[in-house]
Amino acid sequence: MHLLPTNEQVQIVDTVAAFLSNLAPVERLRPDKHGQIGNPDASLWPQLGELGFLGLGLAEDDGGIGLGAVEEALVFREYGRNLVSTEIFGITLGAHLAAESNLNTASEIVAGNIRVGIANPRGAITSENGLSGSFHLMEAGEAELIVVLTPDGPHLLPASAFEDGEDCPGMDSHNLLRRATLRNAQPLSSAASSNAHRSRALLLSAAYASGLSKAALDMAVDYAKMREQFGKVIGSFQAVKHKCADMAIAAEVASCQVDFASVVVAENRPDALYHATAAKLVAVDAALKNGATNIQVHGAIGFTAETDAHVYLKRAHTIDVLGGDLRKTRASMMGQAAPA
Repeated sequence: MHLLPTNEQVQIVDTVAAFLSNLAPVERLRPDKHGQIGNPDASLWPQLGELGFLGLGLAEDDGGIGLGAVEEALVFREYGRNLVSTEIFGITLGAHLAAESNLNTASEIVAGNIRVGIANPRGAITSENGLSGSFHLMEAGEAELIVVLTPDGPHLLPASAFEDGEDCPGMDSHNLLRRATLRNAQPLSSAASSNAHRSRALLLSAAYASGLSKAALDMAVDYAKMREQFGKVIGSFQAVKHKCADMAIAAEVASCQVDFASVVVAENRPDALYHATAAKLVAVDAALKNGATNIQVHGAIGFTAETDAHVYLKRAHTIDVLGGDLRKTRASMMGQAAPA
């Protein structure tokens, strides 16, 4: 098993990193940059689609590039570093579900022409006669399709299947949130390969969280090199050094776990779901802890909206709940067979 990226994969990462650095810097989320609530990333989808990033893991016949889970995970790490809208999960997972079910919408999704939101269960759901339950919809205001994250794996539904929708406030103001209900709704996608789709959903969440943890680390280190107290930069103080070192270890462990899981998922090994679940547990834990520590390193100003520190922690909490928070994810792992 080779865990180091190939030259082609490095080029993919460098390209998407440069694209996001130019067109989606984290500063775009500051209140003085946009007077509206929500994530202003919808304009990126056609451009990312034209560059092929929305269809990296899809077959060429479905409008994709024909690569795999490893490349998708590498790109999602960059999405996390730049706090790209959570709609990117709906687009990527929705394209895979549409392609597997032979829906002609797959190519339009990866071209960035069809909006795809995310639905996360608010409690127990049933699937006896179709999907029923209450959900939080994320970035679904203009979506035509919705990817529903259930314990059995993701499903693709038309947005029109959701009833009683109402806007509701969320902690992450850059992530539009609605409450809605499904009543015996029939998915457009087949659940025949739900374990494969579930593994992919967990892996992409882990990769995104890994990017969050690394970005929070970089921000804390940069600030520690610049901020002075008592005539010295705070990075020279042992207490701050230790916090940054702990953040670096957490980010590196998360990155390694995601890299390993991405290879296992790409090879479609029997233990793919186990390792994808482990990757989410490790990466989300790192994102939450690094996000909080980054705020602490910034001191008093870290608790205000004058810095970008808070957005990393808020987005980490959002990624945590996608498909089930850490507590539920740990519980689900107990029922999975450990790898031999």
